[in-house]
Amino acid sequence: MNRLCFLTVAGALFLSVGCSCGGDTDGSDTQGGAGTGGSGTDSGSTDGHEQGETFIPTGGTGGAGGSETDPCAGFYCPNDQHCESTNGSPTCMPNDCETLDCSPTEVCVETATGAYCADNSCTDDIDCLPEQYCNGSICVPDICTPGDRHCQGANVIECAPNGGSEYVRHTCGGGSPYFTSECDDTLGACTCEDDWDCPEYTTCEAGICVGTGIKPTCSLPPEPFENVLPVNEITWGGTQANPVAKESPFPKSVQVVHVPIVANLDDDNGDGLIDERDFPEIIFTSFCNSDFTSNGTLRAIHGGGPNKGKDYFASCGSKTWNEGAPIDSVPCTCAEADIDSTASLAVGDLDNDGIPEIVAVLEGNGSNAPVRIYDNRGHIITESPTFANGGPNPAPTLANLDNHGFAEIVVGRTVWTLQHDANGKLAFANKFVGNLNAGINAQGPVSCVANIVGGQGLEVVAGSTAYRMPKGPAGLTLQSECTGSETDPDEVAWCKGQLVTVWDGQTVNGAAALPNDRKDGFCAIADVMGADFVLATGPANPLDGIPEVITINAGFLNVFDGPTGKLRLSLDLKAGGGGGPPNVDDFDGDGFPEVGTALGAAYVVIDFQATAPECPAWPTVNDNNSNLPRTPPTSSCTTDADCGDISRFACNSFTNQCVCLHNGWRRKTEDDSSRVTGSSVFDFNGDGAAEVIYNDECRFRIYDGLTGHVYFSEPSESRTRIEYPIVADVDNDGNAEIVFSTSTESGFCSEGSNPAIKAQYNAGIEVWGDANDTWVSARRIWNQHAYHVTNVTESGVVPVFEPENWKQYNGRTYNTYRSNPRSFGVAPDLTVQAIQVSSPDAVCGELSDQIDIAVKIANIGDLRVGPGTVVGFYGEWANGPVMEALNDASGNPLRYIIQTSLEPGTSIIFSVNYQASYHASNVLPDVIKVVVDDTHESRECIETNNEMLANVEAGQPLPDLTIQLGAINPATCMSPQVPTTVRNIGSAPVGDYVVRYYAGDPQAGGSFLHEVLRPGPLAPAGADSFVEAIPNFPQNLEILIYGVVDPDNLIEECNDANNKDDADNKVRCGGIH
Repeated sequence: MNRLCFLTVAGALFLSVGCSCGGDTDGSDTQGGAGTGGSGTDSGSTDGHEQGETFIPTGGTGGAGGSETDPCAGFYCPNDQHCESTNGSPTCMPNDCETLDCSPTEVCVETATGAYCADNSCTDDIDCLPEQYCNGSICVPDICTPGDRHCQGANVIECAPNGGSEYVRHTCGGGSPYFTSECDDTLGACTCEDDWDCPEYTTCEAGICVGTGIKPTCSLPPEPFENVLPVNEITWGGTQANPVAKESPFPKSVQVVHVPIVANLDDDNGDGLIDERDFPEIIFTSFCNSDFTSNGTLRAIHGGGPNKGKDYFASCGSKTWNEGAPIDSVPCTCAEADIDSTASLAVGDLDNDGIPEIVAVLEGNGSNAPVRIYDNRGHIITESPTFANGGPNPAPTLANLDNHGFAEIVVGRTVWTLQHDANGKLAFANKFVGNLNAGINAQGPVSCVANIVGGQGLEVVAGSTAYRMPKGPAGLTLQSECTGSETDPDEVAWCKGQLVTVWDGQTVNGAAALPNDRKDGFCAIADVMGADFVLATGPANPLDGIPEVITINAGFLNVFDGPTGKLRLSLDLKAGGGGGPPNVDDFDGDGFPEVGTALGAAYVVIDFQATAPECPAWPTVNDNNSNLPRTPPTSSCTTDADCGDISRFACNSFTNQCVCLHNGWRRKTEDDSSRVTGSSVFDFNGDGAAEVIYNDECRFRIYDGLTGHVYFSEPSESRTRIEYPIVADVDNDGNAEIVFSTSTESGFCSEGSNPAIKAQYNAGIEVWGDANDTWVSARRIWNQHAYHVTNVTESGVVPVFEPENWKQYNGRTYNTYRSNPRSFGVAPDLTVQAIQVSSPDAVCGELSDQIDIAVKIANIGDLRVGPGTVVGFYGEWANGPVMEALNDASGNPLRYIIQTSLEPGTSIIFSVNYQASYHASNVLPDVIKVVVDDTHESRECIETNNEMLANVEAGQPLPDLTIQLGAINPATCMSPQVPTTVRNIGSAPVGDYVVRYYAGDPQAGGSFLHEVLRPGPLAPAGADSFVEAIPNFPQNLEILIYGVVDPDNLIEECNDANNKDDADNKVRCGGIH
C-alpha cells in the first residue's frame, strides 16, 4: 500500500506528492520443504513487495542422492531479484514480470536491475500516487489532469480532483439575452461581459466566468451592524482650520460637493488591460473657496494598492498634473479651472477601445455650457459646443441608446453622439434635444436610461417624459449630410436633431393628476409594482416583471407604468418639499423593493406593501420619534408560510426571522438649502435589509433600512446640492467601502456654531469601511449619478446592449437603483499550503545562519481578499523559547503584507529572509510557524486553517531555478524578443524545463502569452541565456511581460519563490491611443 510521505521542508512542497514509505513485506525466514530428489538447487519464492534488501527463502533440502545444502540458503538479494545457484555459488538474478505473475491487486514494477510485485490495492485516492486514482480496488492511471477544463458544446467539462472522471462544471448561456456566452476551449470557461452573463455562483473576471458554480460552501451568518460600524480609511483634502490639500497639486482647490465616482483608470498588474483586476480610482471635482458652480478641478486618487489615497492626476483648465511629477511642477490658479464644480461626472469606455473616458460639464453662462471628455489620465480629448443643459448642476449619463457603435452622452433631455475623427480621436458628432421635461427638481437635470418599452434601443427618461432616438436616413452618420428632402418622420427628426417623445406623463394622465409643478423631477427605473394597479404589491400581487418609472418632485412621489406612462401612484410625502433622487432596494428584508428619498425635513422610506395592525404606517411627523411598535411573529422561519399570514408577514431568509411586509419610516434631517440631496443604499452586513447612507447639511449618517434607527452619525458639513455617498469596493479587497464628498465652506449646518463639532469638518473626499473587513463585497465601479448596475460593466465598458436591471439573470437580481448588488454571507478562506526553507548563501541541502522562508498562501473560499492581508512568522527553539514571533533586522515582528487581491481558487508564492542574528540566542529556530491573516482582519469561512508548521532542516540536495528577464527592444514588435536567463543556483542538476511568459503578473491576474520547453540538463551553477520571441503579441496594449520558470512546479526545488521575474520595461506593439 502506498502512503503519503511528509517531505523535508527543502523539498517541492508546492507539489502534491505521493511516495512509498515502506513495503508490506512480511520478511518471512521460513525454509522450503524437503525435496524428493534431484540436485536440491531450486530456490524459494520472493515474498517482498517493494524494493530493498530482503531475505530470500530458499528451496527445501535435497532428497536421496541430492545435496543437503542449498547455496542460496541465508543469501540476501534485492527484492527485484532472486537467488540462483551457479556452479554451487549463490547469485542474484533479475526478476521479470512474466515469471513473477503478480496478483490482480499487485502491479509489476520494473527496475534497472529486475522487477518486483508491489501492492496496488486501495480503498481511497490517498493510497495512490499523484498521477493515479483509486477505482475502488486498485490504483489506475488518471484519465485526465485534475482541474483541467475543456468544452463540449456549451458545457464546461472539468476533470475531477482525483483525475478519475470528468463532469459538467458549468453550462454557458442563460444570462443576458444580449450577450452570447460561449464555452471558450482555450480557456475552459464561459465568456462574459459581466456577472449577469455567468452561470449561477460564478462571477465575471476579465471576460471569463470564474468560480465553483455551486452554492458557496464558505459562508458566514450576518453580523449585527452595530458590531461592524465604519472607520475612516482615506481622508483626502484639508480641514476646517486649514482647507488646503497640502500634499496634492493645486492645493487650494479642495472643496467637494458632488457625487464622487469610482472606476479603474490605469493598469496596475501590467497585463496591458484596464479592468477589474486593477485597483480602482476615485474621481471627483474640487473647487476653491465657495466657487460651487465654477473653477472646478478634475481629480483622481488611488482607491487601493501601494499608493492608496494618493493623487493619480489633477486637471486644472488646460493644464494636467500626472502622478510621478513634482507636486508643484504644474502651476494653475483657481480662476484657470473651468469645470462646473458641483455638476456630476461620468466615466466609462465610450469608444470600445478598452480605455475609460471621463465626462464633465464645464462652467457656463447660466445653464448654457459645453461638455468635455477627458482621457484616463486627465488630459482633454475634446469638447462639445455650448448648449442649454437645463439646470445649475447637471449630471451626465452614459448609455448606448441605439445599440450600435459608440456610447452616447445624455444630459437631461439632450443627447450627444460620438465618432472618431480622421486622426482616430474621439469627437462630438450629432446633438438631439427633447421638447418636454428635462429631469429637473429645482436642480439637475438627472435623466435615466433603460429599455422600458421593449424592442430595439433605449429610452431616455427625463422627469415624466420618455424619449427615444429617431432613426436616421440610411447611410448617413452626420446631420450635416441631410438634404432636407427627408419625409419619413423619424428621418426628419434625426436631421433636425429632435428626440422622439415615446410618452409624456401629463399628456397621458392629464394636468389634474399631474400638475405642472410635479411633472418634472428626478427619476429611477425598477419593478416595484404588481400587475394589479389597485391592490398593494405583495404575495397576492407580486412584482410583474414590468418596469416602473419613479419620480420625485416638489415633495411628491410618482410611479408611472414604464411601457405606457400611466400614473399608478402619486403620494404627497409631507416632508418639507423638494426630494432627492430616488433609491430603490429592499430596505426591510421582505423580498420586495422600497423607495427612499431625502426631502427638506426628513429622510423617508416608502413601502408599497399594505399596512396591518401588527405593521402600522409611520406617522407623518418629521421628528426623531419611533414608530408605533411593529410586532411580526418572533419565531424563526425558513419560508414565508412559517410566519403565518403571508399578506402581512414575510420570512427574511438571511436572518431566518419574520418581518412585516410594511416597514416604511421617516427620520428628521436638516437640509434647508437645496432640499434635493441624494442618498444611496447597500446591505453591508448581508442580512437582507439594505442600510441607508445619507449626508445632510450637518452629518454623515447610516440608518437601519428596516427601522430607521441611526446606526452611525459623524459630523460632516455639506452644501447639499444633488450629491450623495456611494458604495463600491475601492481598494479591490473583497469588501465594500463608502465614499463621500466633504466641504467646509457653506456654513449651512446649524451645529457649526459649536467649535468642537466644526473642528471635525473636512474638505475633500473621505472613504470609510469596516476595520475587520466583515462587510460584504461590492462592485468595483460606480460610474455616474444615475447608476443602476447593468448600465456599466465592472471593467468600465458601457454595454452596447444594456440588460434590463429589473430582470433576473441566472439567479441574479439587479432590481435596484443607486445601489450595488451584494454577495450575501460569502467569505474568503485563507490557508497556508506550503513552506520551504533554504539558505540564500548556501547550496541546497545545507543551511547557513540565515534562511529564506518561501510560503504558498491560497484562498480556497468564495470571495476575493486583500490586498493588505498580513502574514506573520513565528519560531520555536529546542532549548526555548517556545513559539515566539520572529523579528526582522529592525527588531520588529517579521511580517509580509500581500499587495494584490487574492481571488477565489488562486494562490500566491513569496519569501522572506530571517537571520540567526535577529534572535538573542544567535541561532536559527528549530521550527517555524507561518500564520496568514495574522492580524485577524479578514472574516473567514474557517479561521482554524490559517497556520502551518515546518522544521528548519537542511533537507536534500536539490536544484533551484531562478529567472531573469532583460530589457525588450520595442523595435522587435510585432513579436517582441525577450532576453531570458535561467540559472540553477541549487546543488543538483535539472533536466528539461518550461519557461512561461505572461502579460502582467500571473499572481495578479496576468494572462498567458507563450511558453517554451528548454532542453536540459542544467547543472548546478549553470546558466541558460536565450532570447525568446513572443508570437501573436496583443496589439495596442502597453504590457509588462513576466516570465516564470517551472510554472507548474513539476521540478522539486529548494525555493519556489524565486521562479518569477518581470522585464525591465513595458512594451507596446501597434498603434498608440
